[in-house]
Amino acid sequence: MILQTDCGCRQQVYGVSPGMGSLINLGRLFWTGWLCSALMIGWLPRLGLAEGVGRIRGIIQREGKGFAEQRIMLIRFGPNQDVQRFPGQTDAEGRFSFDNLETGPAFTYFVGIRYKEQLHRSDPVILQDTEPAEVLLEVGESSAQEAQESTEQAKLRIINHLIVIVGRSAHLEVREVVRVVNTGPTPYIAKQGHGGAAGISLHVPLPQGYSNMGQVQGLNAEYVHVDATGLSYTAPLPPGEHQVVYTYNLPWHDSLSTILVQRTLETSMLDVLVEDERFNTTSDLQFGGRVPIDPHVFAHFRGMNLEAHSRSWLQLVPRQTSISWLQRGAYSLIVGIMLLGVCMPLRDAWHGRAQPEQETDVLKHTQRQDVKDTGRYLLRSIARLDDEHENGTVDDATYQQHRQAYKEQLCMLVEQWQRTDVSHKAMDGWRAEV
Repeated sequence: MILQTDCGCRQQVYGVSPGMGSLINLGRLFWTGWLCSALMIGWLPRLGLAEGVGRIRGIIQREGKGFAEQRIMLIRFGPNQDVQRFPGQTDAEGRFSFDNLETGPAFTYFVGIRYKEQLHRSDPVILQDTEPAEVLLEVGESSAQEAQESTEQAKLRIINHLIVIVGRSAHLEVREVVRVVNTGPTPYIAKQGHGGAAGISLHVPLPQGYSNMGQVQGLNAEYVHVDATGLSYTAPLPPGEHQVVYTYNLPWHDSLSTILVQRTLETSMLDVLVEDERFNTTSDLQFGGRVPIDPHVFAHFRGMNLEAHSRSWLQLVPRQTSISWLQRGAYSLIVGIMLLGVCMPLRDAWHGRAQPEQETDVLKHTQRQDVKDTGRYLLRSIARLDDEHENGTVDDATYQQHRQAYKEQLCMLVEQWQRTDVSHKAMDGWRAEV
């Protein structure tokens, strides 16, 4: 039989049959594979690649003594918002143990027990190696524990909430961006969520009648639940800041529309942008001016440090209706003044020749009264226009244009009043001379 060595030389083996040579090769392969496997098994824990090798053990105490034979739960938070629960029970001395657990910073563990309708849980545990982690959990009438449970809701708040409203042909398109922060050091889950339901970490209300809800960005879609009341997230929210983005539609029937913005969490800043070219918008939020964002211009409303469980309102009116009313009023007034300026001299000439002195006095009084009435109407129109501009229902350009038109019309009335008064005085003097 001829074998080839590792150095590439051919070596003659005497006294060995071909069958024995095959057995020798198989033996070498077996022992080589076994040696590699043993080395890998020994090195995997050191490399941090092994799974199911961690262990958590400890004791549950009540008033300093072991809490015997009580049901407990191990909760594991893993990557991608994965949550798993492992039931367990304490022994006669209150001790417990959980074996074959994943190690590494991607996994966080809590040991919890429910006692007198309250959930008590340990500090977070992260297993770094195969050494067991020790947990001591005290269960009792601890004021510190109750204080922690009572302040749990305060760990979640909204630092900024942006709402953008754009008008479409048959509906309103609304886009919301919510930046929520978990200020605690551990994943947040509400003890009692919205509507009394357990296991809800975040709930954002939505306006009544919404439709066509788009995909929610920023949260794991597996745990997002949307119903008639709003959007809920049914998994623990990790520490830090999270940005949630979603879009939906609201019905629009070319008339007055009221939108209520409700809050379930404390909100540091609320910004609402409403398309200004199509809507006159009023709100209990402070008006912050107009913001150009191509291809639209938005009316900006802002609220600061808003309390939880409160709400704000917005009222939207089609801008076309308000502007057309102003235009009709202005044009009608201008045409009326022009007709009045043409007709009054003709009327004066006719009545000066055909009517006696008594009728002329009556006409003079009527003309003056007409001018007074027109002047009062113009002054009321200017006051109403000022109020609408102050409330934000009329933009600056339209306001300046119509206010200037009203002022010019008032000047024309004053001049006409002066001319009429002079003509009447001249007529009275002429009659006296005659």
